[in-house]
Amino acid sequence: MDDAFSNIVVAIKTGRCVNDSVRKFVQFQLSVNVAAIILTFVSAIASSSDGAILSAVQLLWVNLIMDTFAALALATDPPTDSSLDRKPSRKSEPLINVDMCKMILIQAIYQCIICFVLHFAGLQILGQENTAGNEAELRTLVFNVFVFCQIFNQINCRRLDRKFNVFEGFFKNYWFMGIFLIMCGGQVLIVEVGGAAFQVTRIYGRDWAISIIAGLLSFPIGVLVRLLPTEPLYRFLIKMKIYQDPSKLPTITQEEEDVEGLNRFEYNPALETVRDNLKTYDTIRGGRVRGSSIVLKSRSKRLREADIQLPTLLTMVPTVIAGTVGAGATWLTQSMNTSEMANPASQDPSRSTAELFAGKVQMHPDTDPSDPLFAKFGIDPRKMEKGQ
Repeated sequence: MDDAFSNIVVAIKTGRCVNDSVRKFVQFQLSVNVAAIILTFVSAIASSSDGAILSAVQLLWVNLIMDTFAALALATDPPTDSSLDRKPSRKSEPLINVDMCKMILIQAIYQCIICFVLHFAGLQILGQENTAGNEAELRTLVFNVFVFCQIFNQINCRRLDRKFNVFEGFFKNYWFMGIFLIMCGGQVLIVEVGGAAFQVTRIYGRDWAISIIAGLLSFPIGVLVRLLPTEPLYRFLIKMKIYQDPSKLPTITQEEEDVEGLNRFEYNPALETVRDNLKTYDTIRGGRVRGSSIVLKSRSKRLREADIQLPTLLTMVPTVIAGTVGAGATWLTQSMNTSEMANPASQDPSRSTAELFAGKVQMHPDTDPSDPLFAKFGIDPRKMEKGQ
């Protein structure tokens, strides 16, 4: 904003922070989704009463944790100087890299295993009888374990690289700490006073300890994931054509690929006009050099010659949006009636065009009066001289 060269470093650091925040959230969200879908599907099929391991209201709370709280928490990590130590990302680099795939799959598998073990064999492991009260307590325990796995895995997802310190900068991010406490407090309130609304019952010290320990185990699981080699999985994903092979040279340039992507879609004529005008405006206006006072007059003249004005482009935005929503892909820029289609010269009011359409032959005013064409077409040269 002040043309300082040091701001370029700040812009790069902030851009990488935004990119990392998106990846952190995607990594966390996919791990929750994979685990929740597998748990719900398998338990619903295996149950004799067609009941899933998690109820609809419980899944709603998990979804609130996954979408709202996690998005706010993982998006509030400030930019760090350590993000400048890595190489720039390629434009074609996938959003979900191999390290993220490992974390998503292994964390989801761990959560599914511990929840399935408790769901199907929890009473035998805990030494309880198969009664209605113990069954309700066990369902609450499974739900509590699953939620605490997500709460602690959220901290684990703060790192995208292979370093182990997931608490780096954690205690400086008050937003993250506040959201973490809100999630823990909300879960305690749901279990203790949620009752029939969340289909839970109160649990006691042993079950709370099991839930917290199961959640904390996501940290050593994360360390194990980061220790696993990445290359075998990367080669497998390339073989399955999920990732592009970096050893193969591209067949087309990046510019051709961008043009091909733009030409893949057809836009409404009005949108095409706005896009062309904006492109012309950008070409004429240019960057810092063309934006100087030296070329200001020339630039304004070129804009006037192209009949492009910035206020005109701005006022077209509501019209384009309203027209696109109202008429969709059938929006036409101009309608023509039958008479206009029959008379292609109706848009030109000049006398010569009208006479041509009427089938009248025209002679140039400077034509020699003795020219035989006057006699051939029955034109009186004296009327031409009078302008008739």
